[in-house]
Amino acid sequence: MKNPYKVFHRSCSEMGHKITTVLVRPEQPGNVGSIARALSNMGIEGDFCIVGNPNILNEESFRLAKHAKGYLDKIVHFDSLEACLKNQQELAQGQPLLSLAATARVGSAKRPHPTRVREALQRATSKLIQGQIERLVLVFGPESCGLTNEEIALCDWVVTIPSLQQYRSLNLAQSVLIFCYEANMAMLEDWESLESAKPSSKEKLVQHMLQVAEDVGFILPGDPFKMRPRLEEIFSQLPNHIREIKTLHGLLDQVRRSVVKGAADFKGRYRKVLIKDGENGIRQQ
Repeated sequence: MKNPYKVFHRSCSEMGHKITTVLVRPEQPGNVGSIARALSNMGIEGDFCIVGNPNILNEESFRLAKHAKGYLDKIVHFDSLEACLKNQQELAQGQPLLSLAATARVGSAKRPHPTRVREALQRATSKLIQGQIERLVLVFGPESCGLTNEEIALCDWVVTIPSLQQYRSLNLAQSVLIFCYEANMAMLEDWESLESAKPSSKEKLVQHMLQVAEDVGFILPGDPFKMRPRLEEIFSQLPNHIREIKTLHGLLDQVRRSVVKGAADFKGRYRKVLIKDGENGIRQQ
């Protein structure tokens, strides 16, 4: 049996540099230092970005960073979250990117219902390990008010840390640590199986449905309306075992062929048995 700690360090070294942390308008210099320390402890070695408040760092930041002062030296500043995410997309060199917005608020008409942090990081790190995404971006709002609805809309998933309803807000540095811990736990638990295992029948079906959604124009190029993550969230609720799954794949293949042809494309047994007739309804060929 492989040493789990070796697997842990292996997953961190190979995937940790693909996880970016973004702080939007942070207000407490000490929190930034503590976050640098948390990133170092959990092996999150990707970009460390700050949106707004370019003069946030002070002596307290470096004091609380302890051994991770180098993380503070490599911080990249941006004027807006939109500019930051655009930069990350450019660094991904055209490969898919997944951004997670952290929030303590519940969903509303203007704010999607959030996914719990453990489930979200398990799914996200699996995508990272399997190569379905090139970068994972974790986005956190300011201590006093969190991310705005407009900023959340720029991200793919909305994620929350379960807590008591009476007091849902957590310290910013603690929130980042929990996200990074869950990311590392997911990689530690799933790395070996994800390395060698083929995609499950459910995963293949989900990818097939997403491909059809792109072919028929439901997911537009660049996905400006974030339809892919919405569909993924819906499809993730499918059972792991689906009876007659080949029938569903057959249906999806028929839809894709018909879209390309511009008309119903009968294949296999359908072509040999039934053809639609305008006058008689259906006749046998």
